[in-house]
Amino acid sequence: MITFRPTLTSKFIRIKSTIAAVLAAGIFFLLTPSIFGATENEVLPFHKGERLEFNVYFEFILGGHASMAIEETVDFDGNAAFHFVSKARSAKAVDFFYKVRDRVESWWDVDGRFSRRFSKKLREGKHKYDREVNYFPENNYAIAVDRKKKNVPDTLSLQSSVQDVLSAFYKTRTYELKVGEVVGIVTEDDGKIYELQVHVLRKEQVEVAAGTFDCFVVEPRLKTSGLFRKQGQMEIWLTDDERKIPVLMKSRLYFGRVWAKLQKYDLGEE
Repeated sequence: MITFRPTLTSKFIRIKSTIAAVLAAGIFFLLTPSIFGATENEVLPFHKGERLEFNVYFEFILGGHASMAIEETVDFDGNAAFHFVSKARSAKAVDFFYKVRDRVESWWDVDGRFSRRFSKKLREGKHKYDREVNYFPENNYAIAVDRKKKNVPDTLSLQSSVQDVLSAFYKTRTYELKVGEVVGIVTEDDGKIYELQVHVLRKEQVEVAAGTFDCFVVEPRLKTSGLFRKQGQMEIWLTDDERKIPVLMKSRLYFGRVWAKLQKYDLGEE
């Protein structure tokens, strides 16, 4: 059993936003139209029923658990849409001083490969934050309802279809990856539109609880201020196959490293 000393409390509070981001998959990245050298596959690499489960560590200490799942395929205004759900929760030992219970959802147009709706419900310590966005790319706008703005609807201007921070991760997996290439994706997050460039750094074999995998190592970099620039460098290991499953994530911060490691997975329906 690990005994948590009082001196660790401040460290966990300082990394709470990073752990929540890693857990919730908002950390993950991207959107649509600008690509530099990458080719998108016609066949989707994921299916309904896919489920990924992670443990999240601050250095060697278990900080929490996360999951990403494709819960179902739904009819969304006459369009087939995947329902992505990401959940994050702090470990029991961490609950004592900083409880995290986050749920992030996305409804993703299967044919158009863009976000139709996004929902974020964060419960982190005493902090509560809810946000929902409905995207109407055909009409170049979105409607957002934000707890911070007293749930007053806000209209956002769109130049094209976009990804939210959860669907963007799945969108990335649809591309062919080659070392040295860059995938650029534009994402809407908290009312801002930004481009995330995903650099394919190298190939590497890694071993986690779920198994041993040959992987591409990618690094997301924002062209404007945002999560990755604020919090430090992040690297993600995606399997070198048609699935592009994330098996390992590492965020380097000035006071340590946060790791998310795949524990088990289910590929769902073919």
